[in-house]
Amino acid sequence: MAMTVVHSAPRLIGRECVVATLSAVVNHVPGAPPALLVIGQAGIGKTALLRRAAAGADDGVQVLWLAGASNSPGHVRLATVLWPFRHHCEQLPWGLQRVLRDLFDGGGTPHAYAAPLADAVVALLEAAAAPIVLLVDDIDQLGSDAGEFLFAVVAQLAGTRVRALFTARRRDVLGGVARSIDSIDVPPLSAASSAELLDAQPDQPDRSVRGEVIRWSRGNPLALIEYARAYGRNKTRTFHGATMSELAGYHPVFVNQIAGLPADTRKLLLVAAAATGYESIDAITRAAGHADDFVHWQPARAAGIVEFTDDRRVIFANAMIRSAAYAAGDLGMQRAAHVALAATPGLTESLRAWHLAAAAPGPDEEIAQALEQSATISSCPGTELELARALQRAAEMSPQRGDAARRYAQAASAANFGGDPGWAMALTDVPLREAQDADVAGFAALTRASTLLQYARPTEAVDTVRSVLDGRRPVDRHLELALLYAAAGAAYYSGELDHRRDLRRWLETLELPTAASRFSLPFPVGVASLQRAHIAMYAETAGSAGARPRVFDRALLRPQPGTPADMARRLIAGAMAYSSEDTAVAARELGIVVGDTANLEGLRGFTFALAPLAWALLDTGRWEELTHLLTAAASISAVRSITLVDREIKACTAALLAFRGDVDGASAALKEARAVAPGSAAPPRATEVALMRASGWIAVASGDFEEAYRRFGAMFLSNADPAHFVISYRAVADLAWAATRCGRTEEVAPLIARIGRQVMVKPPARLRLLQHQATALATAGHRAERHYKLAVFDPAGEQWPLDRARARLHYGEWLRRARRPAEAKLLLSAALEVFERLGVQPLTEIARAELRAAGVPDTASVDRNALHALTAQERQIVALAASGLTNREIAERLKLSPRTIASHLYHVYPKLGVTRRHELREFTS
Repeated sequence: MAMTVVHSAPRLIGRECVVATLSAVVNHVPGAPPALLVIGQAGIGKTALLRRAAAGADDGVQVLWLAGASNSPGHVRLATVLWPFRHHCEQLPWGLQRVLRDLFDGGGTPHAYAAPLADAVVALLEAAAAPIVLLVDDIDQLGSDAGEFLFAVVAQLAGTRVRALFTARRRDVLGGVARSIDSIDVPPLSAASSAELLDAQPDQPDRSVRGEVIRWSRGNPLALIEYARAYGRNKTRTFHGATMSELAGYHPVFVNQIAGLPADTRKLLLVAAAATGYESIDAITRAAGHADDFVHWQPARAAGIVEFTDDRRVIFANAMIRSAAYAAGDLGMQRAAHVALAATPGLTESLRAWHLAAAAPGPDEEIAQALEQSATISSCPGTELELARALQRAAEMSPQRGDAARRYAQAASAANFGGDPGWAMALTDVPLREAQDADVAGFAALTRASTLLQYARPTEAVDTVRSVLDGRRPVDRHLELALLYAAAGAAYYSGELDHRRDLRRWLETLELPTAASRFSLPFPVGVASLQRAHIAMYAETAGSAGARPRVFDRALLRPQPGTPADMARRLIAGAMAYSSEDTAVAARELGIVVGDTANLEGLRGFTFALAPLAWALLDTGRWEELTHLLTAAASISAVRSITLVDREIKACTAALLAFRGDVDGASAALKEARAVAPGSAAPPRATEVALMRASGWIAVASGDFEEAYRRFGAMFLSNADPAHFVISYRAVADLAWAATRCGRTEEVAPLIARIGRQVMVKPPARLRLLQHQATALATAGHRAERHYKLAVFDPAGEQWPLDRARARLHYGEWLRRARRPAEAKLLLSAALEVFERLGVQPLTEIARAELRAAGVPDTASVDRNALHALTAQERQIVALAASGLTNREIAERLKLSPRTIASHLYHVYPKLGVTRRHELREFTS
């Protein structure tokens, strides 16, 4: 049929690039081909893409739609599509008119397609008043003659106002003409896009099966939508994969496709659908009773239902077809398929046990043991989800509830380490309710606490640990330590003083383990003392709400290269360094653990490390690395539905954008971080206080210092106690500065003094410097200058470039107002360089204004003779800096320290009359 009016279409998740390519064709964008063939498997979204392209057509463009999948002959459908243009025939030469009238009068046949008709159709479409877009969906199902004819039409479109888009499932079934047309493959959705599409569905599956729905669908939108609908409606908390009978009825097209195949082929597909994906073509063919005869596969391969891989495996075109193939057999046939597969020679013990379990009519301890033992033996890093599936099935096959509880607990741990907290939480229900063994219950509680923290519910996580440690305490000392460690992480995010008091109480009776647990725990026993130190760091703050973590023993950073404990050591030490303000160490240690942001899946159960690493990169000025990390972390947290990491990443994004002056972007990230979806809790206190600080910087970027003062002030109580015992103290200088900018210096001074009395008891370097900066801002006279100097000239401050630049800015402002412009220029110039390098727009503008007030024009005149007044070493440093090298790179070349290079440049700037690093190029050009 023809479409002359196209309604707007919704955004297609994960298809932005493909939509842009199709829109370029439709709208005659220069460089775009006149026609494009879109290739993709059934359910991949080709029809939706055509509709979206049609909706994006420019005004005045007329869209013609031809569906290949139809019972009527292709030439009849072609005549129907062209019918609205029949009156243009009179404008064409007589020979072309005659050909078209034969088509419209029904005289044409599939064999009548020829070059004259192709010429006539092109001429007819060109004669239309408006540009034409021809959309042909499933051209590979239109019929070979009609398809070849349309491709012949397309071959003549160059130079005309006609454009065409075709879709097809497979390129190999199309004729030779199709191969000359530009084509694009529609890939499966990424895991992140799959998660976004799933979350947009009206019927939401339970969290316990959400991850498996995403994985099983393999990026096919139709499969994802149908699985979401099926699991969302029946509310099951156990994933059934291809064996879920309700799926077969949702898309009868696949059922009919299977039903139309020969009986032997259908049996092969049933066995293939029953298989796990690891069985070879040979094993499946033998299990179906065909020995080494592969001829019965041909109808399914010709129909595009399955394909063979190079390693002799069978892959279905999509998960829906696999479900339809399995549903084509009754229960007896399905069990027989599993029995036959289990009997296949050469099958691994884990696969054999899996199929025996699938065929068993009820619980069977022998099969359960085989599943548990074989899966545990064959498991390795990266196979945790497969281990979880096998252990869950073993638990389901267990006649005794005690055995079932143990296996469910083990399955839960494996699912958690595999990155599926929703599934893991569901698997802990049975052992927490039924386990008689205190260690099994404790192991399940450990996984439950971990998943609750990942869902940003730290108070519930501590409650879960408390139910074990204040109840039936585990005998397993290694497990007990792991529970305390999990509670320590939850106590940090909750910020609750009572939780830290629980830690102190539990720690008093903790005995360090001397042997590893019988369970698979997050950390090896070799880092037990470091885990205890981490717990103690928070337990020691239980004395008062204002107490903060102390600097930890640097001996704990001693590497253990080549040992399994080294990564665990780095992870724990990095977290401790972050909380105790040793930010550079945190960035280094956690950066090594996380590694390449392209491989975040390798973090397994340690995804929580992304949050402190992100904040550490922000604080140390490594913002380019941070931007990559934020993008990758947002993707993985969306896929795994890790609420805590998702909110922390959005909070960090809001802070970064606010620093850079992007008020709209920062506000949007802030809103997303605070959003409460059904079933989720509000942000924990650590995240909420970080959001308070980000909101303060949004106000700064908006020029509203009164609002900034209010928001920074909310991070402290009236008695100077912090809203969060770690995060709040980082904003003390923000609070003092906002107060001075809105005329509230006298009001804030007592609060800053009280905060100082809490902070300045053996403080970490960062808090000491921030407190000096805050005190200077809230103080007048020579006492202020003493604090400014302590904040600006302490070498320890170089690892926090933004903090140090802000201290220089504020001291420079103070010096200018004290009528000491020469000193002010040096500090303001150094601050401006950092602000410009990082892109801190609000502070850049303030620093420039201060420099202008100090007598420095925006564009300084260059005195090239000034270069000759420098020493040879200074000239060399200027040349290297002008070439774009960093201080560290220059230091490596000249065998000096980065601090020495910074000192040289600090003194060179006023000699050359410049204020910014890039101005050095004027002296070397």
